[in-house]
Amino acid sequence: MYHIDVLAAHGSPIAEWLFRCCAERGLFPRIRQYHEQEDFFADVREGDPANAVIALRGVAGLNAAEHLRSLYPACRILWCSDLDFSLHAFRLRVDHFLLEPVTEEAFRQGLSVWFEKTPPAGI
Repeated sequence: MYHIDVLAAHGSPIAEWLFRCCAERGLFPRIRQYHEQEDFFADVREGDPANAVIALRGVAGLNAAEHLRSLYPACRILWCSDLDFSLHAFRLRVDHFLLEPVTEEAFRQGLSVWFEKTPPAGI
């Protein structure tokens, strides 16, 4: 089954946008949403995550992206941040980086690039 793990701040609409975008493409992945890095990493250690969306502010997002990449080099990552970590995203081989404020339209475009670059892992 196709999975996407979402690590986003409380109140973030990212998981909802992700579900709608996937449904419009006829994809119905299992989306697991986390608000705390500890919970996210505890769960992903149980398996081998294929796809992840990280939407955390500041250095917390950078730390999460770096940690995820170090644990799972093949995981596909879409990263949203309020700080311009685009060079870090490139260094980490993040599949797509979005600088906040992220609108639903910008997220949809980023997700389209993500899907077009390489079909979602796990399908």
